[in-house]
Amino acid sequence: MENKKPNIKTIAILFFAVYFFAWGLGGCNKAEANTLKINSNQKIKLDKNGDVFYKWPYKWKFSYAMKYWSEEKIQEISYNTRLGDSALRFELAPGSCGKTKGGWDDCKNGDNGSERHELLPYNHDRDIGLNGNTWITMSFFIEAFDDDEGHNSVVQFHNDGDWQPPFNWSLEDGLTVQRRTGCNTSMKRHKEGCSVKDHDNHLQKVMSKDEVFDKWNDIVFNINFTTKDTGFLKMWINGKLVYHYQGPIKPKAGNGGNNTAMQFGIYRSHDYGLFEHTQINYYDEIRYAKKKCAKLNLEDLGYSCSELEKQKVEIDTIQN
Repeated sequence: MENKKPNIKTIAILFFAVYFFAWGLGGCNKAEANTLKINSNQKIKLDKNGDVFYKWPYKWKFSYAMKYWSEEKIQEISYNTRLGDSALRFELAPGSCGKTKGGWDDCKNGDNGSERHELLPYNHDRDIGLNGNTWITMSFFIEAFDDDEGHNSVVQFHNDGDWQPPFNWSLEDGLTVQRRTGCNTSMKRHKEGCSVKDHDNHLQKVMSKDEVFDKWNDIVFNINFTTKDTGFLKMWINGKLVYHYQGPIKPKAGNGGNNTAMQFGIYRSHDYGLFEHTQINYYDEIRYAKKKCAKLNLEDLGYSCSELEKQKVEIDTIQN
C-alpha cells in the first residue's frame, strides 16, 4: 500500500495548532496571578477562600505608603503554592523604599537606606497584638540570589512604638534568627543604642543557603507573648526543633505601648548601600491558633504535633 505524503495545507494547520497551544500554556502564569486591591488606608483584600491565611485574628495592610508601588509587587498567585490553590508572591526591586506622610523615608534611613515590601496588621499601632500562648505556621519559598550581605528580613515579630523587634529572621548566608529581647528589658537599655550582637541578645544561624533557596520550607512557631520571664519562643523548621528561647517577648508598656505583631515579606538594608538585585519571595499556609498545636491542622503539611512537642534543644536566655 502506498504511503501518502502530507500536503502543505495539512502541515500548516498542524504547525499553527501546536503554536497556539504552546502560546496558551505560556500565558497561564499571568492568568493565575491576581493583583491585591489596596484602598487609601493601604488595607488589602486577598485570599477570600482562606487558602493562604487560616484563622488570623486581624486583617493585613501594606507597609508604608509606597511612592514606588506597582501592582505586580505583591500578588496572589496559583502557579507556585505549598498547598491548595493560592500563595502570595512578593517582588522587591532596587530602590523600592517605603515612605509615610509624616516624613519617614526608607531610602534615607540609616547610613545606606533600606527597601521593603511587607504586610503587617491593619491596626498594629492601636489595640491589636499577639498575646499569650500562640501557635503560628508559615511556609516560604525564596528564589535564589547571590548577594546575601546585610540585613534581609523575611518575617519578624515587631513591637509598636519605638521598641526594638524582639525577633527577626534574616537571609544572611542562609537563615539567621536575630533576638533583641535584651534591648527591651528597660527604657535605659533600649536607649543605649542596643545591637543584636550585644551580650544580652542573640544571633544564630538555623538554615544554610542550600537549605533555604528554591524550595518550600515550613516554619512552626510556639510563642508565649508576655512581658514576664515565663515567655518563650520555639521554632521548628520542616519538622525539626532548631531554636528555643526562654524569657520576656514583649517590652513593658511605655514609649508607644507593648503590642507585638507579626509582619512578613521583604525588608532589606545593606552595609555598603542598597541591594542591586530584584528579590522574589513566596508565602503560603500562614496559620494561627491559641494554646493548642492541634488547631493548626498540621497533618496536611506532613507533621505531627506530638512529635514536634517532644523535641528539645539547648535553651537561649537573656544574659545579664
